[in-house]
Amino acid sequence: MEPEAAAPEAKREGPCPVASVLGNDNLLAEILLRLDSPVWLVRAALVSTRWLRRASDPVVLRHFRARRPPRILALSLSRNRRIQVPRPPELAAAARRALATLDRSDVRDCRNGLLLIEVDDGDPATYNTYAVRRLLHPARDRDIPLPPDSISGSLVRGEAGRCHCRFLRLLEVEDNDNGDDTSCVCFDLAYNSVELCVEFSVLRSGVWGTQHCPVTELRQDLMDTIGAQKLLVGSKFYMMTTLGYILGLDLATASFFTIQLPDEVRNSRTLKFSGGQQSGLYLVDANGFQLRVWHGDGVGQWVLVDTISVREACGHLNVRKWEADNRHSAPIEIVLVADNAEFVIFDIVASEIVCSMQLGNRVVEKVAKGGLLHNDFLRPITMVWPPIFPVLDKATQEQ
Repeated sequence: MEPEAAAPEAKREGPCPVASVLGNDNLLAEILLRLDSPVWLVRAALVSTRWLRRASDPVVLRHFRARRPPRILALSLSRNRRIQVPRPPELAAAARRALATLDRSDVRDCRNGLLLIEVDDGDPATYNTYAVRRLLHPARDRDIPLPPDSISGSLVRGEAGRCHCRFLRLLEVEDNDNGDDTSCVCFDLAYNSVELCVEFSVLRSGVWGTQHCPVTELRQDLMDTIGAQKLLVGSKFYMMTTLGYILGLDLATASFFTIQLPDEVRNSRTLKFSGGQQSGLYLVDANGFQLRVWHGDGVGQWVLVDTISVREACGHLNVRKWEADNRHSAPIEIVLVADNAEFVIFDIVASEIVCSMQLGNRVVEKVAKGGLLHNDFLRPITMVWPPIFPVLDKATQEQ
């Protein structure tokens, strides 16, 4: 007699594998950190209240930004010229909205969705007007009252070869419902190859403050001063010189100071710098086909924090020509370094390819053709950070 067949075992009920993964906050955070952009992070937050809390957690957002800094939506140049950077559909729509917001004006500063624009009134005898535009809150756009007239003309000795320029920068950004607390500073620079006067006045709550006119000695070529990179970080103004140092101006004390450059980059013609989110400055220069990233404490101590091979990072772009015909030209030209050195824009000169590289993960994208971006008015318009998540009502927050 054949043995009786054993009855099949009952199917064991157990936890769903998917629920086990997505129910673990640590694993959920790791999944969210692998999303491609903040747009998908916001969409993931719509799944449930729990996902929303995890996606908007400050720790998750800090790690997300370290892996994927806010992407460039468009590049603004002088004379109302714009370049929309190729992007996926969800980012391309945001870029079109950003460009439509700018109308026929020039962007002079851009801070996380807040744009300081200059509007040309067509009269060369008068200063242009300025306004603040908010990419996400156009109803809160506002004009800026005209800065006070410059009085620095008599403070710089000698008229021969003298230059004068005016520009505004955003000083502080406090985004609130009133939209009235955005501060900016107006600079008037006068220079005669011997002395530099930096006259400045700060706008707060719609009123321009007292004018300050500190003067310092600066003996360099007039054109080098006009074309020098100028940067405002917190309450300090910086200008690159050809004399082996960065000239700084503390707005709080209206006094000048200098920051010596590292010996390795003192004679670099490709050097650009940016401010750090916490403190200090970043420098990026191109040594042949290698990018060198430096971080300084703001008083002259520098540390080389990274070196990157451009040829390796751009391998997927199929660059046809690397060496310039003019052997005296640097093969890589640094165009711009973002705050905290999150990304750098550079030009592969021989092929006239302008690229953006996220320095944290070394992702490189082609953003434009060469010859378009070599001016002091280039401003990248980036995605707003942190992402704007849905707001929970009080009852849901207490659950």
